[in-house]
Amino acid sequence: MKTSLFSTKITKLLLVNFTIGLLFFASILTVSGQTTTFAQFLEQNGTQDFVFTNNTSSATFRTISGGSPIAFRYQNIAGLPPALQGFQDAHMFVTATTTVPGAPNGGNVEQFLNQTVTVQIFRDTPAPIGVGSGSRVNLLTAIFSPNANAPTISGSNGGNSATLSATTPDHNVTFTSDFIGFGLTTDRNLGLSFSSVTPSLGLGAGNFLRSFTAAGTGTFASNPPPVYVPPTAAGATISGQVFAAEGIGLRNAKVLLTESNGTTYKTVTGSFGQYSFPEIQSGQTVIVTVISQRYTFQTQVVTLQENISDLNFFANE
Repeated sequence: MKTSLFSTKITKLLLVNFTIGLLFFASILTVSGQTTTFAQFLEQNGTQDFVFTNNTSSATFRTISGGSPIAFRYQNIAGLPPALQGFQDAHMFVTATTTVPGAPNGGNVEQFLNQTVTVQIFRDTPAPIGVGSGSRVNLLTAIFSPNANAPTISGSNGGNSATLSATTPDHNVTFTSDFIGFGLTTDRNLGLSFSSVTPSLGLGAGNFLRSFTAAGTGTFASNPPPVYVPPTAAGATISGQVFAAEGIGLRNAKVLLTESNGTTYKTVTGSFGQYSFPEIQSGQTVIVTVISQRYTFQTQVVTLQENISDLNFFANE
């Protein structure tokens, strides 16, 4: 649960930076059909974290070094565990390059993005064990590219705001996450809204947008909404060594592992006292015992959340 100070900060940022974005997002969601917003973000500090660079014959669009610190939240997703509810501290990374110049369009200017754009949103700290898969930090990765049309950064010529959207089937849009699954989604879209564009929006060298910095907010949507994917109980390995009183590895000692349901596995130590139990279901508490005709050993009780490679036993004096 965030502190009241953090909540107040988030509320103020939402009111200041999010109003224009919400109007823009509502329009693209209506156009793209019955998609449902499942995530949104806003900058923690409201600073110029998004950088467009005009290289005359090409251009790049990226976040600042180290990414933009953001507040991110899921919504309209059933079954989310408490660790994934509400705003989460995260960093956002955007990577894009284009080799196609922009163009005027009425009173607007448009910068076409003819190559793949990658948006990554990572938790600042991994989610608790048992929530998510993989590294447990990838809240959302969005990758989009041209299909029938090219995505564009667009806004009023001389203005200080801009938008970037991608919508299937006009564009190829894929989402991945360590926490939610998109296997059933058929329509996917996203919208990024930029404010405080400095200097004002306009075409520059090579007819690419002139270099600018901006603050940003955004939403992500799909039809149907993604679903929370609980992690499966993966197999883990317990291994270590058994040592005699003299401190040398004890061979041919019996090692017993008893699972929480009473199932018992047995192995025998090798030449240097080494042993291993592969593919033991994680998330449970197990009991490991060593039996030897010559020595006695202290039984060990461990909770198996991930691989354990140093569960060693030393003979009692």
